[in-house]
Amino acid sequence: MKHLKKALKISAITLAALLFLYAVAFSVIGTYLVYKGYRYVKQPFLDVEALVSQNPSETSYMTLLRNQLRKAGKPDTLVHVFTPLDSISPYLKQTVIAAEDDGFYVHPGFDIEAILSAHEYNMRFKKIKRGGSTITQQLAKNLFLSNVKSFERKFKELAYTLLMEKYLGKDRILELYLNYAQWGPDLFGCEAASQRYFKKPCRKLTYHESVRMAATLVSPERYSPLRENSTFLASRVQVIANNLYLHHQIDDSGYKNLTGVLPPDSNAPTDASALQDDSTGAGDSTDAEAVPPVPQFPAPSAPIQSP
Repeated sequence: MKHLKKALKISAITLAALLFLYAVAFSVIGTYLVYKGYRYVKQPFLDVEALVSQNPSETSYMTLLRNQLRKAGKPDTLVHVFTPLDSISPYLKQTVIAAEDDGFYVHPGFDIEAILSAHEYNMRFKKIKRGGSTITQQLAKNLFLSNVKSFERKFKELAYTLLMEKYLGKDRILELYLNYAQWGPDLFGCEAASQRYFKKPCRKLTYHESVRMAATLVSPERYSPLRENSTFLASRVQVIANNLYLHHQIDDSGYKNLTGVLPPDSNAPTDASALQDDSTGAGDSTDAEAVPPVPQFPAPSAPIQSP
């Protein structure tokens, strides 16, 4: 009987010790998970808050590209020059918006109509040939996210997009986009591209030079704005000119100067994003001048209040 009581006592002490250890372990794990969850939620706020007054040294995409170049045994040098928005040609601002996101200054960061249109187009061709991402969504992905396609990445992209729209404002978003977009295999930012291709600061870009640069954004590693004989780039220039004409930013003369032809009778812009052929030549154009100014966007708003 005495031995039984002793065994029961030892068992009770052991059980209590195990329960205590489990409680401590679960407490530590629970605290860690809560902390990780807090950081997961708070990190986008911190990242976007920093963008209010700071310019990143490089984006997540630039870091990824450097790593890929090193793995391939190639030099990982990327050319990047930052320039303020007021030192960028108004023609480049206009043409980039027309090329990438012609509803940029009216949507809240995502364009439902463009997403549905892209989905319908891709379903018709049974492959991903067109995207519906806005300038803000592209910037969010390039600055902070990987190229891995997952629901988590799309969720983060949406979170960053909404935060940037709320706390940075259109002006700052456009400035960051123009300065961190890829414009060539090793070129990032419109200033570096302008100096490389046209031997001038980007504030001096003409309308014709600007539309050629904007046209290459769809595939900057393949196309140069100097390739005047590219059928694909010619089709992209026409898409941009159509959108500019539709929004009354150029007239018939400006349209002809950019494309070499008169504008179509229809008001609907032509979408050439599915074109991949590059076999025939396209004629050169002359510079288009005397255009309306770029729409002025609201200034950045107050600092972020994180949760």
